[in-house]
Amino acid sequence: MARPSPVRNAVRDRLLRSSRHGWAIDELQQELHRSKVRADYSSVFRAVTCLVEQGVAQRVDLGDGKARYEPAGAHHEHVQCVRCGEVVAVTDCVVARASTKIERATGFQLQSHRLLLAGLCPKCQKT
Repeated sequence: MARPSPVRNAVRDRLLRSSRHGWAIDELQQELHRSKVRADYSSVFRAVTCLVEQGVAQRVDLGDGKARYEPAGAHHEHVQCVRCGEVVAVTDCVVARASTKIERATGFQLQSHRLLLAGLCPKCQKT
């Protein structure tokens, strides 16, 4: 079991208490600095890696090649703003509802899927 870590505790708090989805390591590090928690990039990376191994966090692929993380939990999709990059969870998974139909049409047995929707967030729509 990993030793107690103030950085890991701070990262866990940010991931679990924030409504935000898809935190990148550098974004978590900046958030910790704003909260007066001293942490370099590698410390935040190690904290996130440990939280993933413990099943507290999970990696999210938003198709931009950047590793992002959020609390582990029920499967959901994401919508991302094409202007500011804000990410929001979409809790109703349309692919899961259509999986039987997709399997029949393709002959594939689906194992997993990813769906990222893109658009303008409410804030960016106003500008």
